[in-house]
Amino acid sequence: MKRVDTRGLTCPAPLIRTRQGLTEAAPGETVQVIIDNSTSLSNVKRYLSDNKLSFAVKEEGNISIVTVARGEKAEISANETDYCETSAPAPPGRRNTVVAVTSEMMGTGDDDLGAKLMVSFFRTLVMVEPAPVSVVFYNTGVRLALDDSPVLEHIRELIEKGTAIYLCSTCINHFGIRERLPVGSFSDMYQILNVLKDADHIIRP
Repeated sequence: MKRVDTRGLTCPAPLIRTRQGLTEAAPGETVQVIIDNSTSLSNVKRYLSDNKLSFAVKEEGNISIVTVARGEKAEISANETDYCETSAPAPPGRRNTVVAVTSEMMGTGDDDLGAKLMVSFFRTLVMVEPAPVSVVFYNTGVRLALDDSPVLEHIRELIEKGTAIYLCSTCINHFGIRERLPVGSFSDMYQILNVLKDADHIIRP
C-alpha cells in the first residue's frame, strides 16, 4: 500500500500529490491519501470520480483517509487545477454577498468595544435574509472561528443556512491554531482572492 500525506497543503498541492501517488503505484496497488480539510477532500473525491477510480473515505477526528483502488489500466488526468474549488456559487437569483472579516474586532479605537461590536455583528448577521454566500476570515479574524470563540455559535448558524466559511491557511499556521478550528475550510490566497473577486457585494465589518 502506498501512502500520500497532504496535511497542511492547499489546492492544487493535494491533487498533485494524489496524482503522483497514483502514478507511482503499481497496477492494482492500493493508495491511501491523508487529508486534513474539507475543501481538499471534496476536490480529491471529484478528481478520483472523474478518473473512474473506486475509493472509500474514513474519518479519524479531523483527518480523512481516502483509500483508492489503483486499478490495472487507470489513466490519470493531470489537470489538477480544474478541480480546485475556489468559491461557493450563489444560488440562482441570489446576490453573491461575501463578508470579509480581517480582525477579531469591529472598527478601530477601543479594543473592548470593538470585540463587543463584532459579537453583535455576527448575532445580527444570522438574522439577515438571505444569508451571505460566503464569509472569509483572514489575519486575526481567523481567531473568531476558534473553539472558544464568542461568535462560534453564530458561525455554525450561518453554515446551517448554507453559508460557506473560508479560513486563511497562512494565518492559521502563523498563529498555530490549526487544531482548534472546528468549522470552516482551510483556504489559500488563490481561493480567498477568487471568493472576493466573484462577489457581487463585499461587507467588511
